[in-house]
Amino acid sequence: MRKRLSVAVALAVTVATFIGAGSASAATEFGSGCVANGSKEGAVWISTGHSPDSPLPVTAPVSGVITEWKVNSSQEAKLEAGFAGEFPRIFQPRLLVLRRESPESFNVVAEASGGPLNLSGTNTYLSRVPVQAGDYLGLAGNPYALFCETKNEADTFGYTIGGTPVGSTFKVQFAKSLQVPVVARIEPDVDGDGYGDETQDQCPQSAAYQTACPVVTVSSLSMSHPKAVTVYVAISLSAPVAVTGTVKLGKDKTTTLRSRAQTVAPGTLARFNLAFTKPVLKTLKALTTKKSLTVTVAASATNLTGTQSTATSKLKLRGQKAPALHRQPRHKKPAKTTAPKHKHQ
Repeated sequence: MRKRLSVAVALAVTVATFIGAGSASAATEFGSGCVANGSKEGAVWISTGHSPDSPLPVTAPVSGVITEWKVNSSQEAKLEAGFAGEFPRIFQPRLLVLRRESPESFNVVAEASGGPLNLSGTNTYLSRVPVQAGDYLGLAGNPYALFCETKNEADTFGYTIGGTPVGSTFKVQFAKSLQVPVVARIEPDVDGDGYGDETQDQCPQSAAYQTACPVVTVSSLSMSHPKAVTVYVAISLSAPVAVTGTVKLGKDKTTTLRSRAQTVAPGTLARFNLAFTKPVLKTLKALTTKKSLTVTVAASATNLTGTQSTATSKLKLRGQKAPALHRQPRHKKPAKTTAPKHKHQ
């Protein structure tokens, strides 16, 4: 294998380590942090196995989105290419996400193009590539692809020569003591929109938004009836809405009116009915029409983030008892007096 690849390598191999899956971040990394010390034109490399002491898994441990990938390179990698000073142009790495179809064949399910390669050090490329648990990483070059010779037979490696577009399936040959110098960072994608939830998606609660989750605004209008309050609600985004009413009965006593919750769509006017409880009906019947109870109506919509937006209003409930009629007191008619009769002389 070494002769076929015409690799000139140094005896010492530096192993680079990255932040592992055990960190506080929900992101996970997999691949090989080895430092490239060889290259080959027109090749595609796949790490198929790691030694037991490898700090990273060889396949994706979880599903999600690859938001970043890294390639480690060293001066030794230029020996096969033989073009000193041309590396930013010659080495243009291409990341492949591969799914194993059989022991010897792989299917290319996704890819991401990298930029110019710094010859010595870590090269970091941003991406947005879906990945499933169990997928492998591959590295292709334009025109040269990098690899590591590790001197460890537990490190296994598959390779092929030729084009490997997305959707293609190809067979590989296997070799030992070789690895692909690429590490990929996986972020969760809870809403399945293809954006990493930690660095690419500010609203992981909804696939419709990648910017900050919008706030739901609520508007309401309340109308009283003899036995209920009707509430009309409009909102800016589709969301579940709950409407309640709190009625003060006096002497620090209150009662709550409730309506069945429903999901309201933007551009519509939803109707909610708050039926009066027995204490409210009893109190209203006892109050005259000149007096009233106060009900505070709250219409609440749940935002995408789980918080609530609420519109409140107050409404007067008039008493239902007619006021008593007050009769005017009767005045006695004054007694008739008879004028004395005068005798005529």
